[in-house]
Amino acid sequence: MQYVAVAAAVLSAVGSIKQGQYQQASLNMQAMQARTNATAAELEGRQNALNYNKQALDVLERQRKMSATLIARGAAGGIDPFSGSPMSVDQWNAFKAGEEYNLGIENADMAIASGLAKSQMFEAQSASYVAAGKQAMRQAYISAAASLAQGAYSYSKLSTPSAGAGSKGLDPGLAYENAITNSAYYGQSAPTGIRVG
Repeated sequence: MQYVAVAAAVLSAVGSIKQGQYQQASLNMQAMQARTNATAAELEGRQNALNYNKQALDVLERQRKMSATLIARGAAGGIDPFSGSPMSVDQWNAFKAGEEYNLGIENADMAIASGLAKSQMFEAQSASYVAAGKQAMRQAYISAAASLAQGAYSYSKLSTPSAGAGSKGLDPGLAYENAITNSAYYGQSAPTGIRVG
């Protein structure tokens, strides 16, 4: 019986540690996935920024083509393209193109900031998973130690002889108490003046 208690405690301790290891491994995998998501979010932000920068540059390219078209049409029609109505139209187009260009650059900056914010969120999540994994292992070791301690206690209780089973026979006080109890049970009066031992 003693050995069964010890074996049960050891198996419980090993089981606790194995469970903690599996839990930590699972949390480490989630942490790795969160770090991958962080990298992907940052790259996505940079990709979106590149797209917005390209849109801003496309606006400038369209503006340059429209300006060239206005100059060519004004000159072909016999009008000075650098003054009057053609010049006003070109300036207005340039103003609007500048606004669109600035909006594209701002969007690119926001895309980078958004990607970094998402990346930091995933990095924090990753750190949280790693910390939870370490806590799972600490808890597993504590549980294992408690199981071993309980097994050791059970072993000591099962292997220690009882107080009345000494080499000199029965405890004298216990024998007297049993005599009183037994005589009262059988309807006899308690013995008087009996000394055992």
